[in-house]
Amino acid sequence: MAHSYQPTDPILIYRLPQSPSHVKLNRQAYGGFPMAQAKALTWSPLPNILFSEGFSTENESNSDSTLQEWQLEDWDDFETTVRASTNKYLGLQMQVIPTQTEKELICVGNEHGLMSRFGQNVAHVMTEVNNQCGLSIRYGDYQVGRTIGGGYGRGGIPDLILIDSQHGIRAVCEGKTFWTKKLGAVDCQLRATWLGQLARYMDDHHLVFGCYTTYQESIFLKRVSDETFRESPVILHSTASTEIGGIGAVSLRECFLYLAIMASTDSYRYPTRYGPKLTNGYLTPRQRTSPRLLEDFAAMKLKD
Repeated sequence: MAHSYQPTDPILIYRLPQSPSHVKLNRQAYGGFPMAQAKALTWSPLPNILFSEGFSTENESNSDSTLQEWQLEDWDDFETTVRASTNKYLGLQMQVIPTQTEKELICVGNEHGLMSRFGQNVAHVMTEVNNQCGLSIRYGDYQVGRTIGGGYGRGGIPDLILIDSQHGIRAVCEGKTFWTKKLGAVDCQLRATWLGQLARYMDDHHLVFGCYTTYQESIFLKRVSDETFRESPVILHSTASTEIGGIGAVSLRECFLYLAIMASTDSYRYPTRYGPKLTNGYLTPRQRTSPRLLEDFAAMKLKD
């Protein structure tokens, strides 16, 4: 029988039912996928990818759509915001043993294969969690979605989309390979050029939220003006959600629950489409409201 948490109880530890190799992600194995399992899966890390160096693609996948460093500002309260939103659906975060809950059996050597594992370990799992939380948000490939309010000629296709019950696109995700792109190891300017592709897709579809992922590392963007975005810290696939004074680390799955929560409200939509000039690399700041952007742009002008 599931334990009913009381404020005076000690920290609870949820253990997933284990098989000799992995946890089967289906309703029969979970006995109806109760909330306890939804919580445990959401707070758990992702399994490690089976990858062998020398048996993979070598060339980077890049886009002509780029952002400039001044177009990004730190999303300092990202983890706090995620936890405040997910607590409303999952309750207070409890201790989760950060052990492997699933085991990868399929080898990966290219972007297509990597995103198929992302689809299994994030999209499939979190769709079950969304259902349990009463969120009518699903995942799919680009062809199953439609831009709410219409679109224009688009030059690219995002790897993964979040859709509502009418197939309206509510958020987008762009995937790359972790052996060609190290999100946390490059400078801000190079990372900004990479994130331009995601920003372009967000602008195409009037979206406020998006995710750029290599499976091992992920960054979430939130659009805050016609020209600028907030950039989350890098979220690792190996991070489990923790509770430290009410706010701790958030797992990648918990971040995607937050994305689904936002996608299920009117907060998902950005009212205007700025167009290709947003990511063509030649945009110059017009009106700065962020102190960081003012300082960064002034520094850039001094260098010139």
